[in-house]
Amino acid sequence: MVGAGFHPKAGRTTLQLAKVFAERMTRSSEGHFPFSAEATARELGLKRRAVFNHARYLRELGLIAYVEHGSKRNVLRTRHGAAWTSEHGYRGTATLFAAVAPPVWDEAMSRRIEGEGYTARQVGVTDAGRELAVAAAVERQGERQGHQQTEPVNNSGSCTPSVVVPQPRTSGSVGGGLKDRTRERACREKSPKNRAKGATGWSAARTAAAMQEARRVQLHTWWTQGSCVRQLAYALRPFFEAGWTWEEIARELARWTVPLRPRHVASYVASEIRRRVNTGALFLPDGLVSPYGQPETSTWDDGQTPHGSRYAAVQAWKARTFRPAAARATAAFEEIRRVLARHAEPRRTRTVPECRVPGAHPENVRLAREEIDALLENSHPVVACDVLWAQAEEVAEYRIEAENRGTTWEYLPPPPPEPN
Repeated sequence: MVGAGFHPKAGRTTLQLAKVFAERMTRSSEGHFPFSAEATARELGLKRRAVFNHARYLRELGLIAYVEHGSKRNVLRTRHGAAWTSEHGYRGTATLFAAVAPPVWDEAMSRRIEGEGYTARQVGVTDAGRELAVAAAVERQGERQGHQQTEPVNNSGSCTPSVVVPQPRTSGSVGGGLKDRTRERACREKSPKNRAKGATGWSAARTAAAMQEARRVQLHTWWTQGSCVRQLAYALRPFFEAGWTWEEIARELARWTVPLRPRHVASYVASEIRRRVNTGALFLPDGLVSPYGQPETSTWDDGQTPHGSRYAAVQAWKARTFRPAAARATAAFEEIRRVLARHAEPRRTRTVPECRVPGAHPENVRLAREEIDALLENSHPVVACDVLWAQAEEVAEYRIEAENRGTTWEYLPPPPPEPN
């Protein structure tokens, strides 16, 4: 239809998009395929607007039809309901298309159609369509005969167990000839009969007796009433294998103190028997109940077990693909770890400047303890704070000047004249 020019804007890109849609159709039993503009644009290397345009060309040609329109509504929020959190993320729904045959194609193939639009279905063919079908069948038969292999097939190679190469039957294929075939078959060693997959080895009579016992247990246990007797008998088989009677089984089920009726009684009974046997609350012969398999697993990417690296890879893939909120949380956690590591570093201690007066305590005091005591003895007992500090400053300056008099010399210019 594109080559015939039914649409003036359809071209090579339209054919590429139709090829992508045809590959997606094989994944659905009904021939439907999802249409995501972003994913299709990345697959074909086109712009999003170009994908929309060529999909519209296919719709205008009558080759695809809408089945369900997509939605931006978060389906995860609808699925989880009140339990939804931002950690679940966001996921919308894609548009579903279906491939259809336009009316011009049905007319060209001489088909009889009932209905209109997407619900139209083929109900038969006309005489012209029957002639076309016969001609097509004759053409396919001729192509198959032209491609037939003239040389014999080489079956010497190994075949899979599901494929058995037919071999010609001869009288010498069995040792002893044709007349000794019955004797040879009778004397042959019998191969052990393998039990079919899913079989339990119980006979029909034993199964019927177990169902009768399970029925009595059901009548004496309120929360098992109304369930399937066959399924309950199958769940109680460990008790029957151990030789328990229905009275003992009913007393055991009465000890479980089930507060509510289980949704699936047989599944609950089977799982509870297995749990009690593995925890030691119920004693049955060995081999009747399979033990719990608990492989060594890791709950975090510690690398101590083989599952640690895989868990970390899966979490990283989820963060990149489906959980942008988890990615943001991971980045926030990394920033918090950096801040905590910076606070955990040892702080740099400030170096105390060397005191010029030896024996002075604390270091920011310029006078020694003896000088402070002498100053307090010679001064008035009650003086103002500014007078006391002025006297301390004067004594300190005099002592420092006396110490540095013999080592340094400083030229002090004369003071300026005081204004009148």
